[in-house]
Amino acid sequence: MTYTLADLPMLGGLDDGRLRGLEAAARRRRYPAGQVLCTEGDPAEHLIVLLDGRVKAGRASPEGREVLLAVEAAPVAFDKTALLVDGPHRATLTALTPVEVAYLPRSTVLGLVAAEPTVAARLLRTLAATVRDLDDRLTDAAVRDVPSRVATWLVRRCAGGRVPLHAGQAGLGAEIGASRVSVNRALRGFERRGMIEIGTGEVIVLDPHALSHLAALPPPP
Repeated sequence: MTYTLADLPMLGGLDDGRLRGLEAAARRRRYPAGQVLCTEGDPAEHLIVLLDGRVKAGRASPEGREVLLAVEAAPVAFDKTALLVDGPHRATLTALTPVEVAYLPRSTVLGLVAAEPTVAARLLRTLAATVRDLDDRLTDAAVRDVPSRVATWLVRRCAGGRVPLHAGQAGLGAEIGASRVSVNRALRGFERRGMIEIGTGEVIVLDPHALSHLAALPPPP
């Protein structure tokens, strides 16, 4: 499904005239899977808005190994913080599927934030949620074992019963701070206990209540 700029949470509620101005300023592009959208360390001169498809965000370790930070699906905007502080891209973005992207110039975005208090408020809420998520991930990595972290990751995504592994078990491990081997061991343990079924590129959650108990979270609706 291809989204529009109006579907981006931080731009929701803008009037038609303002949205038409943003559309006129945006540069739209389509890319195949595997295309690099931006590289870590490059100047962040545009807000990168993903309108269709999925993208992974990764950074390079000192040894040259990719560290996966996140896998995101449209609609989402990347590098909002870098744009606000006039800094470089904090991660390399790579298309996992064919994607459609809109590039909004930094000056356009900053002008919008200055002129529209509702946009500024939504942006602050988005950044606050990002900080909270990072804090949760760091705390989990420090005090919780891998099975409970994997269970938490699954419970938070299993509303439909099926949880896609867009970047495989290695990607899941990168998101929760664990090795692929440790993630696989945890998933196999859940499968033996009848909590899940490991499919091709996905995990099918069979017993969300048992997973929620293991993760110490409320069961999903």
